[in-house]
Amino acid sequence: MDRPFSPQRRGSIPITSPEGRGFRFTGSTPTEHVGPSPQAGSEEGAGAQGLLAANVIDAPPPYRLRLDPGHPWRPPFGLERIGRPIAAVVEASEKPATVCTLAAFRAGKEVNHRTLTFTSEPPYVARTTFNEYADELVLSAGPKELARQAIHPAKLEADASARPDRPINPVDLGTIFVPSGTLLLGPGQSATVDVAAISRTETGKAGVRAWFESAPGRVATASLDLRENIRAQVRLALPEAPQGKDRDRLHVTLDDGRELWRKTIPVMLVAAPASWPKFGATSTHLRYDLPISVRDSATGTFSTLPYEKGWTPDLKDIVVSLPTGARFVFWRGSSYIPFWAGEHNTGACFEWAEMLSRPEGAVDCVEPLMDKTLRYGRIAIVESTPARVHVRWSYQSTDLKYQVWGDSAVEDYYFYPDGFGTRVVNLKCDPKNDYELNEFIVLTPPDAYPFEVLPENLVDALFLDGRKREFRFPYTPAKEADGPAIYRLRLHKENGPAAVEFSPNLRKPPPVIFGSFRDGGEVVTPCYWGSHWPLARGNATGSTIDDRVHVTPCHNSVMSWAAEKPAPLRSGELITVDALGRARPMSVRQWAWLIGMSDASDERLVAWAKSYAAPPSLDVRGARLDFDAYAPERRALRLVVESRDVVITFKPGPPCVNPVFELAGAPKASIRVALAGRPLENDRYAWDGQTLWLDATIELPTELSVTFSKESP
Repeated sequence: MDRPFSPQRRGSIPITSPEGRGFRFTGSTPTEHVGPSPQAGSEEGAGAQGLLAANVIDAPPPYRLRLDPGHPWRPPFGLERIGRPIAAVVEASEKPATVCTLAAFRAGKEVNHRTLTFTSEPPYVARTTFNEYADELVLSAGPKELARQAIHPAKLEADASARPDRPINPVDLGTIFVPSGTLLLGPGQSATVDVAAISRTETGKAGVRAWFESAPGRVATASLDLRENIRAQVRLALPEAPQGKDRDRLHVTLDDGRELWRKTIPVMLVAAPASWPKFGATSTHLRYDLPISVRDSATGTFSTLPYEKGWTPDLKDIVVSLPTGARFVFWRGSSYIPFWAGEHNTGACFEWAEMLSRPEGAVDCVEPLMDKTLRYGRIAIVESTPARVHVRWSYQSTDLKYQVWGDSAVEDYYFYPDGFGTRVVNLKCDPKNDYELNEFIVLTPPDAYPFEVLPENLVDALFLDGRKREFRFPYTPAKEADGPAIYRLRLHKENGPAAVEFSPNLRKPPPVIFGSFRDGGEVVTPCYWGSHWPLARGNATGSTIDDRVHVTPCHNSVMSWAAEKPAPLRSGELITVDALGRARPMSVRQWAWLIGMSDASDERLVAWAKSYAAPPSLDVRGARLDFDAYAPERRALRLVVESRDVVITFKPGPPCVNPVFELAGAPKASIRVALAGRPLENDRYAWDGQTLWLDATIELPTELSVTFSKESP
């Protein structure tokens, strides 16, 4: 990763327990200080930025006092780390029999104190914080001093964060999973940079300067009023981004005649953004600027592979663009496993067909995410018309060594101009094999910590009977309610549209809700975290955090239905040919879910779910109902046209939301559409010669007329 465009690694330290170590802080980046801490009062200690070990009076010490530098995976993050409170930890070898007090001193004078509360079970630990700046902490029990801790912070703490003037979905700029902390700019976009600083010794004005490395003559400037132990922050409007480059670096400095501090921020520049249709599917190559992280499974050593050499050149990505602004992506880097790509550089995935009954000889999990080089996975745009988009993903679930066993799956995704569609899973497998089909997963970019980007209220369940369940993370186990529900999965703390999914045939809550990871006794993720997917190669499924968070996108598993599946739409067992060419008995099943990306209200989402679960009754003239009159796998009502004038009378139970019709045998002609006797404007429906989509919510018996012109379109 020694290349000009690798991300600044915020807190890139080996993830181990911080116990017994000091950490030096420069800006927001902790650097590991290994070995004995400098002694208080020594020349080395006076100039150190690290934290000094406690000078404990009793030996062996019944109490241990230390400063907590903060885990890099836990909040606060970024600018919020500048000037954060002093955090202290007191550990007692026995349950304290008397009240203990921790006092903060500056220049020999007490500035505050705290009465400590220890945990009731060993190890006996008390934690507290001080907002006041101090240079020493003293632990006491009544008049008896138990321990003291000298504090030598950095003389200057500072950090900077740059952002564009307005958010643009990275996919709309032709990119995917831009490293966190990187400034992404499209044509015509301006940007700002925020700088925060706190000085422990200096008082006076400091100059703030920012410029792009390729244009050193254009410098943005501002001043920052530094007062001892008082945090200051300022925002600068950046100069216009350089033209004719696809990457650059932004330099930000503080100075008072001499340079006090500097940070370099990677910049990705896009000269020509992606040209997506308002509604449609496009084959493309999404831009990703970092190399692929590769682990050798035999030696465990890490290397990198240039991203552009990761697959054969004929393999492309597919982006489905929807009029709502939502983007659904089939990316080579995710092994073609599709996901909603959010405006804030994260993604939401509904999973795939994962083999639960692991076959003999399998190495690690058996699922399509293991197909890093796309030996088995393929995608195709089946249709992309004004009325419907259909993308097909076919794959075999494989293990870490690319072994397959003959099972295969095809997933069809259908979308309509309202932004809602369906996920259809067709699975052909050995009858003895069991599969998992549904798990909620949030994908995060390189260098993003889960607590930094994920909201606490990750999931809502909106039940059709009006109940609502909010799942907050880290999750506290609770008995979950039964019943069909539409689920809403949030992608980012800054909200925006959420991924939604619903199956009327799934009545059970998720039996698996993923717990958080812990490190050094602290909760460091809200739920399961993994760097082995997407993109990275060679790592088995893990259960601990690792340093690859800085160099590859990661995933956060939220909840899973495991072996719990909806009732299939179709199922059967027959002798057929498996994916390895062998004729044998196989189980063939199909499932479907309503999916979308929406910021709609609870009430509107429940209306969507009810409409999908219960199609309206129909009276039809000029056509007849097809044998499969309702196809939930495409949320479509199916008619066979017999006249140029077709009249359909809706008799809805629950309101019918944005109905879709498949009109077999329709004349090749333009159409006129009227609802309740009123002609619909062109933007209220879409027609492609076979599929008709309406923008209408029908609550009462209503007549729809479709008239085919006598002239060819």
